[in-house]
Amino acid sequence: MARIEWVKARLDNWARWRCQMAGNGLGFSSQSSFLNDAPGTEREAKIPLDEIEASVTHEGIEALKLSRPHVYEVLYCMYPFGLGVSGTCRRLECDRSNVYALLDVADRLLATWFSERAERQEATRAAIKRSFTT
Repeated sequence: MARIEWVKARLDNWARWRCQMAGNGLGFSSQSSFLNDAPGTEREAKIPLDEIEASVTHEGIEALKLSRPHVYEVLYCMYPFGLGVSGTCRRLECDRSNVYALLDVADRLLATWFSERAERQEATRAAIKRSFTT
């Protein structure tokens, strides 16, 4: 099955956030983005890191830890550890088809988790709004 692109993009953002977290102790920037480049230097464009989205994605992935440990392990091997499919197969001692299947399951589980989270937040907002209007 094809990957869910918006979930994959969130996982890529989460992986960069986790790597930054491993280097700095926190997942957040260690300096102002205005101080990154010296004046007059040409560098490649940097992909902005959405730290809030990454932390929410991290919550969703951590929610899989107990209920779906294989999915959780595949996500960590593929994204922050950067092992790729072959490295993940070796580390988890499984076939490529299993890794692809688990990534598909991860996409679907996380898409459901994100939508349920959004629904809970909307219900909370509506309840707060009702409490102020009555």
